[in-house]
Amino acid sequence: MDLWDTLAGETRPIFLYGTGNGGDKIIDACQSAGAHLTGVFASDGFVRNRTFRDMPVRAYRDVVGEYGEDIVILLAFGTTLPEVRAFIDSLDRRHTLYIPEVPLYGGAVFNTAYYTAHLPEIEQVRALLGDAESLRIFDDALQFRLTGKQEYLRCTCENTDAIRELLGGRGIRVILDGGAFRGDSAADFCTALPDARVIYAAEADSRTFRHLEAYAASETRCSIRPVHCALWDKDEQLQYTSSASRGSGESGRNRRSKETIVQARTIDSLFSDDVPVDLIKLDVEGAERNALYGGKTTICTQAPSMMVSLYHRTEDLWELPLLLHEWLPDHTLHLRRPDCVPFWDLTLFMVK
Repeated sequence: MDLWDTLAGETRPIFLYGTGNGGDKIIDACQSAGAHLTGVFASDGFVRNRTFRDMPVRAYRDVVGEYGEDIVILLAFGTTLPEVRAFIDSLDRRHTLYIPEVPLYGGAVFNTAYYTAHLPEIEQVRALLGDAESLRIFDDALQFRLTGKQEYLRCTCENTDAIRELLGGRGIRVILDGGAFRGDSAADFCTALPDARVIYAAEADSRTFRHLEAYAASETRCSIRPVHCALWDKDEQLQYTSSASRGSGESGRNRRSKETIVQARTIDSLFSDDVPVDLIKLDVEGAERNALYGGKTTICTQAPSMMVSLYHRTEDLWELPLLLHEWLPDHTLHLRRPDCVPFWDLTLFMVK
């Protein structure tokens, strides 16, 4: 029985912890599954006189005071903050806590029927993975999606450690950092890959791009070349949802966001035979598949190593590894992810 069947049969009070985009998607999924929410709460220091989806947002202490300890909590946001993680751990110990996996940018809710329908592709990817840690992460990703249990979030490592382990010593000098944000991953590359000489850092969000330019001007270990564009499958102008945070993108839905127009570029238009690329990283808020097709010639002819996010769309977990294995059959496949809640930042490494 998957999480959604469990919630549909639950007789205890069910409370959503958190609001925003994640909360909207979880409520919609609960309604589709026939699960009834009792209410919504926020951390005690963040309660305001407001409602969410026609439910008053209550303080956690008030919910426990009225309903007691035997409640079900659905976590509706992501975090890497240690103090927030500690509070989530305390909720997991005191109550029944689930962290529902809802797709950020599209795809079906992952339940037992969906898993069964895609089992052939899932098994193909599992057979391709190149080490025991990748197998464990892949299996944990499946179990987390099916159960929503925090115990499947434990297999993690630092980004720099993963890059150094899987890509270090391979003479990587030229890098395309797709979805560069404020330069976070570029800084990781500078730390973990001492051979790096040039990083083309592509970022679509205008406000974030200004921070990226400031970082590029300050970085002395490697030449950072900011490129203000969205990576896509054709060179064109796109309507873009700008929020200067996670959730920006061609189809982003952030309440603080605004619509703007951004120039889209293909990887093939950024690189040619006389501009080699050794590593392509793509964390482009659900546009990974489009960006890959926009770089098919470069990828197939230059055969760079790859780092591609697999967590934005439900089907990315198997469709993107199978696509890249078709294009780069001699590369080995590995999975790594840093410590965060929920199962975000899952990265496929295709190692040349």
